[in-house]
Amino acid sequence: MNTIETRPNQPYIRIQQSIASSWTVLRQPKWAAVLLLIVVVAALVGWFLPQQGSAGETVEEWTAALPVWLQPWGIPLFWMGFAQIFQSIWFWLPVALLLLSCAVALADYFQPCRRRVSERPADISWQHPLAKRIEQSVRLPASPDDFLDDLRAKLTAQGFKVDEPAEDSDRTISAVRGRSSWWAVIAVYGGLTGLCLAFIVSYFTLTVETITLHPFMPTTSRLFNGAFELNNDTAAASVGTMTFSSTKTDSPQSIPWQLYRPTPFNNTLLIPTALEPVLTVTAQDNTGQLRKLLPLQTELPLATYLNLPFGSPDDPLFFLIPNSKLLFQIIPANVLVDNQLNIQVGLEGAAAPIENRMLTVGESFEVRGFTVTVSLNQQVSMLAWRDWAVPLYLVSLLAIVGGVILLYFRTPWQIWLIPEVKGRGGQLYGVVEKFTYASGDPAQFLEQLLQAGATPEADFEANPDQSNHTES
Repeated sequence: MNTIETRPNQPYIRIQQSIASSWTVLRQPKWAAVLLLIVVVAALVGWFLPQQGSAGETVEEWTAALPVWLQPWGIPLFWMGFAQIFQSIWFWLPVALLLLSCAVALADYFQPCRRRVSERPADISWQHPLAKRIEQSVRLPASPDDFLDDLRAKLTAQGFKVDEPAEDSDRTISAVRGRSSWWAVIAVYGGLTGLCLAFIVSYFTLTVETITLHPFMPTTSRLFNGAFELNNDTAAASVGTMTFSSTKTDSPQSIPWQLYRPTPFNNTLLIPTALEPVLTVTAQDNTGQLRKLLPLQTELPLATYLNLPFGSPDDPLFFLIPNSKLLFQIIPANVLVDNQLNIQVGLEGAAAPIENRMLTVGESFEVRGFTVTVSLNQQVSMLAWRDWAVPLYLVSLLAIVGGVILLYFRTPWQIWLIPEVKGRGGQLYGVVEKFTYASGDPAQFLEQLLQAGATPEADFEANPDQSNHTES
């Protein structure tokens, strides 16, 4: 009869056991570390792989943008969601699990950490869930009071603070080092929670634009009402200034930039990501007016300041002056070595060039009434990152890094020394409680502390079944 009555409760018991087991796993720091590693790897993959710019981009177009060695796997990567990894389960599932893990850990660890920080002296009958204990007993010498005073002095010399004894503690010594570092556990989990929330905010507010700044040419942006222009005011390759001219104000703004260093501007981070050498070509007619030049590379527009990027130094660059029948070929073979380049000028339909000469960068030459100048400059690829979650990212990362540093250099240690004096001798029981995931051997520390003037009797590490370990 009793068996029949308990059967309906068995599914509920299994559910409760599953919930308890899942709760225990989710709160483990190792589980949070694994999830964080997966999130970081997914973010790095999303940063390394080109992300699909629009829904109309085909798998062939996305595959062509991949590195050459990765293009054979382009189609399966595309259909697995790597083209939009920040909108896929590869990124958001570990983020959701990490957020859940941090919420469970904060619910379980906040009160124990607060308790260890506020207790003076700490309660030996209760063990912190993130701490491990080592216990050891030794014989007291003939003068136990002198021996205990010597232990107090040793603890103080090693940075421990000896708490005032409780009224009913007899001669028990309670000492602590890094007591406030228990708050670092909350700081780390709070920072991870803030990081996950920042990802969610970024999903709704993040706007990214890639802007290429060409020499002597303003570049408009869809994020700003105005245009950016490079200033050729420095000889250094990786630093400089740029000017932003707004359509709403008359005064331009000068913005310093440095390669890979974010620069805040109008609630946006401007991050120069790449520098590329270009040959800037100008052509003046007899009146001194700059003529527009037409490059034969279809992706480049008609311009008075024609910026020709070059990949291989042996690949020729072509352009022409409209309505002049002049065709120009530049071979920048040694331009990056000795500032020399070869330029040939031909007429449309002619078999041989009318000009073939070596020029120094910046040198001008005349041909058929035009003064042509070729200079060496650089264009800057810049990432404009507008995200309202940036302050949350900064605060979260500071909390995580600060908490980890504090736990590493100021690990919380708690020591109890409990004497049982019998006549001119007796036993001394030593208990050390230390943050589990920090460096340091508590068994060795306790043995060295107690070895002077006493003989060790036992040494064992308390496990959850042997220690007074409770969860709150």
